[in-house]
Amino acid sequence: MQVGATRDGLDPYLDAARRRGLSALLIETPDYLRWREVLGRRAFDQTIAVEHPSDPPTLISAIKGKPRLILAGFERYTAAAHVAAQALGACPAGQSPDFTAPYKRAQRTAVAAAGLGVHQPRHVLLDSLANLPRAAAGLNFPVVVKPGDGGGGLGVLLVNQPDGLAHAGRLLQEITNYDGGRFEGWLVEEYIKGVEISVQGVAQAGEARILTFCEKLITIEPEGDSPVSSFRESGHIAYPAGEADAVLQQFTQRCLTAVGFCHGPFHVDLISDGRSLQLLEMGFRLSGMRVTELVTLVSGLDWAEEAFRVHLGEPASHPNPPTGFRYAGHLTMRHPGELESAKSLPPGSDEYSIAVQSFTVPALPPPWDQQLPPSLSSDIGRHAGAVGRVVVQASRPQLVAQILERCRTGMPMPAA
Repeated sequence: MQVGATRDGLDPYLDAARRRGLSALLIETPDYLRWREVLGRRAFDQTIAVEHPSDPPTLISAIKGKPRLILAGFERYTAAAHVAAQALGACPAGQSPDFTAPYKRAQRTAVAAAGLGVHQPRHVLLDSLANLPRAAAGLNFPVVVKPGDGGGGLGVLLVNQPDGLAHAGRLLQEITNYDGGRFEGWLVEEYIKGVEISVQGVAQAGEARILTFCEKLITIEPEGDSPVSSFRESGHIAYPAGEADAVLQQFTQRCLTAVGFCHGPFHVDLISDGRSLQLLEMGFRLSGMRVTELVTLVSGLDWAEEAFRVHLGEPASHPNPPTGFRYAGHLTMRHPGELESAKSLPPGSDEYSIAVQSFTVPALPPPWDQQLPPSLSSDIGRHAGAVGRVVVQASRPQLVAQILERCRTGMPMPAA
């Protein structure tokens, strides 16, 4: 049983279930189930429409029988999926009984309380945006304001000066969580300039197994003429697990230990400022944005398959590094100029390969073509609108970065 649909068009849990002959059931909001049909997504064996899958009692009451495995397919539903699994005695229950998939605010509290030496940005937790100016008063600017239980960059704003806080508060009051729900509190933290990194892996008996790690490509987009900008995760450059040094491995393990995560897929997002690693957040599911494809390209392993193996007590797959290029990266393009730049690239050489995908945005059906339902406004605003994607494989990570930057800027191809 998958709680929440993936937003990137891939259904790796569905594939893992069908390889085992298991029936696959998807729980989602009625509106998003309809949106999946409009997008032409693959059908599960069964679907259940639930107005508020993020509410554990509502989710549990909608489930009939006892599923063998309950997994979250989307960040919004990770906590509810874990609570439901525990209540119904389905995997991953019994393996990590005290774990409830904490969101950002609870993660920060747990990491600080654990005393394991995991650094995080100076931050303040707040329950209301009305307290934002007071909360930020003791922090150094710029600061980042974010929802305590958002995902995919939704509602994450960079505020350069104190006089931008009021504008940031107004912007954030206008958005809702995915499925139209309210956000559960907020964080304001000091902005750290550096390289954002995301670690992809699977935990078993509390031990972190890194499959890959990625350097993130972040686009900062100004909100009009105001001193406020939003973040968008535009792409990733993936590295094999063997290149994760001892510092990154130790940091990842300490993060999971701090929150008590024992079994299943995870990703840890952090930033390196050149002196230390600082935790941004953790996710207890497969990453979106088609990062699962990069994991396979670089490691030769199927991330969803490894998650199923851990949860069902099956042995892990043997590492199967690809025989081709060692590094991979991708860029999601939201502007026609980026797509044209990608299409103009030479198709490849002994040093790299390039694959370009064009996307067609489907027309909204009535009455959505007149007004979106509240349950879809953040989803479509955040995840729709891409015009294409470019996937690069290369012998050097620097070459992957250069080619992706060429797509973003239209600069000439790097010399071999």
